[in-house]
Amino acid sequence: GGGGIDRGTGRSAGAAERRSEAVERRPRQPVRCRVCGRTLTDAGEMKLMRCEECPSDMDEALYGRLLDWRAGQAARLSQPDYCVFTEKTLMAIAEAVPSTEGELVVIAGVGNRKLTRFGADVLAICAGETVGEGPEEGAGES
Repeated sequence: GGGGIDRGTGRSAGAAERRSEAVERRPRQPVRCRVCGRTLTDAGEMKLMRCEECPSDMDEALYGRLLDWRAGQAARLSQPDYCVFTEKTLMAIAEAVPSTEGELVVIAGVGNRKLTRFGADVLAICAGETVGEGPEEGAGES
């Protein structure tokens, strides 16, 4: 009989169905390469929104500035660099060159928590501004 208690979880089948409906409310569209249109399955490619083989339109200088900034943030936080942002996320930022929080937060690997924590710096770097990059910033002033 359907609709009984699920022996594995002890929950009613109706609760499981409602839970899965909540998760499936937003239909997932396949992620396609923005260069050639191929459906992407690799997580790294999905983050970049392009195939690894497709040409990158990344701003190399911006990517370098983001890497330098990330190293300073990681040192200040006593965390590995990838805890600030992964290299793939920084590549995606350097390709998209976001100018608003809305454009930044939709990049895979950013999210609301990192937007709040690092968004202002990242947007400033994308705009060509200089931001404090190291733990020694302001250390000599009192």
